Formats: sequence, C-alpha cells, structure tokens
Amino acid sequence: MPSSGVVAGISRYNSTIVAVGDELVGGFTLDSNSHWLAERLRLLGYPVKRITAIRDRPEEIVEQLQRELADPEVTHVFVSGGLGPTPDDRTFASVAQALGREQVIWEEARAKIERRVRRMHEAGLLESPDVTEGNLRMARIPADPAHVFRNKRGMAPGVVYEARGKQIFVLPGVPLELKSIFTEELEPEFLGGGSAATVRELRFTFAVEARFYPLMRELEEKFPDVSVGSYPNFETKELVIRCLGSDPKRVDEVLEVIRRRSAELGMVGEARQA
Repeated sequence: MPSSGVVAGISRYNSTIVAVGDELVGGFTLDSNSHWLAERLRLLGYPVKRITAIRDRPEEIVEQLQRELADPEVTHVFVSGGLGPTPDDRTFASVAQALGREQVIWEEARAKIERRVRRMHEAGLLESPDVTEGNLRMARIPADPAHVFRNKRGMAPGVVYEARGKQIFVLPGVPLELKSIFTEELEPEFLGGGSAATVRELRFTFAVEARFYPLMRELEEKFPDVSVGSYPNFETKELVIRCLGSDPKRVDEVLEVIRRRSAELGMVGEARQA
C-alpha cells in the first residue's frame, strides 16, 4: 500500500480529473480516459491528486467543479464526457453554471458541425443535411473560453477556461477524440512547464509485504520528500516497492536503503525505472 504521508515539493502543479457519465458510475463502461490522462499527466509533471467519476446530473457536476475550484492545491482540472448531442449530455451547461457564465454558440464549432453533417449526408450516413438542435448543443459552450480546441476526430470541441488561478479543460468523452485533442493540441500548448517526478521500483518475488512495514515507516520520517509505496500482485506473487520524488538522487538513495535492508532479510529485488 502507498505510504500515508503527503509528499511535498514533488511538483508545483497538481491536477484533478472529473469523469462524467452514468455509464461510468453504473459500471457499464470502463473509464479508460482517466487512466490514460493520469499517466500522461504524471509523465508531463502535472500529477493527479484525485480522480472523481460522477453521474450526468447538473447539480452533481456543478458541485464537483466547485470543489475542484476551491482546492488551493489544484492548478489544472480535466473534465471529460457529457459533450454529445443528446439530452443527457449536460457538461457544458454545468461548467457554465459553475463558472458563472452564459452559454454561447461558438461560431467556429457550429460551422465545423455543419460541414461534417453535410459530408456525412453526402456519404449516406445521415438522411438529412440539416443541423439539428442536438448537433447545435455541441457548439453551445460557456462564454469567454481561454482557448477552443478543434477536435479533428469529432464534432464537440474541447475547451479550456481560466478561473481562480486554475485552468479547466473540458474534453469529449470519446477516447479517440480526447487523446487526439490532448496529444496534438492541449499538451504542446498548455503543458510545457511541468517537471516530471523520478520514479524507481524494486520488484520482489514471494516477498511478504508486512516485513517492509517498519522500514517504510522509517523512510517516511527520514525522507519526507520521497513517497514510498508497496503494491502486491497476488496473481504473479510479485511485490513492487515504488519510490517517487522530485530529486533523482534522493529517490536513488531511498532505493539503495531498501535494497540493502531487504537483502539483509534474504529478499533480493530487481530494480526498474517506471
């Protein structure tokens, strides 16, 4: 299990992820977006403080966004899902309410939707070339965005807002669209200032996790700037001891202490860089 101490100084940025969708909370769809985002953000130096999955309920979305905005440790908020054309897609309206802004038709998004609907009609995928009210829902965004992403893979735009010293990124829930916006537009333009933490691992086979407890408590006191956690895999009989910190030398020092002390107990771990 992870150590209980809060590690200070690992990053000057902290992110949160809010995944919106009844299908996620109901167990119908696996939330692969949050897993992917968390890994990308860790590697970019914008580590995730928490991930929250909530239903498509405006009051719950607004409440969660207000919680994120009120957290002084959070610098970046990533909201995914609920940007589609159906009545249960309520994220844009909820973001507008949380930020105290009106919703407006974003003309570039509307023009793109019109072009895409027309092409889909010409390809025989839609009966009518007319844009429906449902289509227009995807172009109706909260006013005063800091930036609107194009979304080359779909209709709904991704949008970023600035409020209370934070950046709020609102992204489609379709994985292909979310990843495309993130890697091609969002990451290069907005996430260039992070400094990724150093992560090192020791992997043990047939090791007893409880035997590491005294050592981990000791390391927690001596190295408060390094997070040390233990993660057993009962299927492979493998135990991973993971060290994470901003200073590579400190992380390596902790790793060496664990290696030496575990060897004294007759346990030899294989070192890896995560």
